Amino acid sequence: MKKRVLVVCPNPAIDIYAYIDHFNVGIPNRITKEKKYPGGKGLHVGMALSELGIEVTIAGFWGGESGQWIKKSCNEYYPNIQFIGTELEQWSRSCYTFKSEGNFDDTEILGTGPEIQKQDFQAFIESIESHLPSTVMVVLSGSWPKGSPENGYAEIIRIAQQANIKSMLDCTGKQLENALMNRPYAVHLNRKEITDFYQCDFDKAKQQILQSCELAAITDGAKGLSLLTSQGTYHSLAKIDKVLSTIGAGDCLTAGVVAGIVEKLDPQSIANLGAACGAANCKREDLGMLYISEVKALLYMMV
Repeated sequence: MKKRVLVVCPNPAIDIYAYIDHFNVGIPNRITKEKKYPGGKGLHVGMALSELGIEVTIAGFWGGESGQWIKKSCNEYYPNIQFIGTELEQWSRSCYTFKSEGNFDDTEILGTGPEIQKQDFQAFIESIESHLPSTVMVVLSGSWPKGSPENGYAEIIRIAQQANIKSMLDCTGKQLENALMNRPYAVHLNRKEITDFYQCDFDKAKQQILQSCELAAITDGAKGLSLLTSQGTYHSLAKIDKVLSTIGAGDCLTAGVVAGIVEKLDPQSIANLGAACGAANCKREDLGMLYISEVKALLYMMV
């Protein structure tokens, strides 16, 4: 049986693109058009991996009718994605991205989602453990619902290591701090996230991160991706002419790096695939997704 990448997405969401002409404080404002997509950082990673031809299982807390909608909608794009995790009564969150002609454009408002209990978390961990024998790599991506322990990702990294499975981490805050103590194989952070975490300048922060992992994908906006390893630093930048949306670009970049690791590519090829996936996301209107044809075209231009 072909092994799958297990993407841990504790806080899935309905991502809503809301178009609004103007925003006025203190009075009703009417949305003129809206589009809904399955979302959450891990969902974006999982869908991008599926587009790249990799078998994916997504573990999440699936809340009420909105949680079921997220899974159903995701499978409408990628029927082969499997879902595991914990079912909750409270609904999964909704996250809005507002589109307008003014300075309100691309403003995001992120929902909180359900609150979990100790038994919900334990069931979540047990579900992940039961699927590790069919897993080639674990990806840990995004925030956690209220009530979650601050070492959730650290615990999953630990049990993955016991099964000799590599993990890649993309999160912030206490989850990041605790998870790094267990040394995930790979980490993805952007410039602001890594400098905020280490409270130092960018170059020094990039040196420090390798004390806690073997591979670090560090992004710096328009300057591209730096893939850090003990053997050296590998830089990659994929340029595109027209950006439709940057939402989910970092998640698609994570998917590219994971795909490169799973396919056992060399470090420069991993960096190129990650950068191409992040850029390809910006050329697709659907939030947090990419087309493999765009990835291949961008990779061709890098050669």
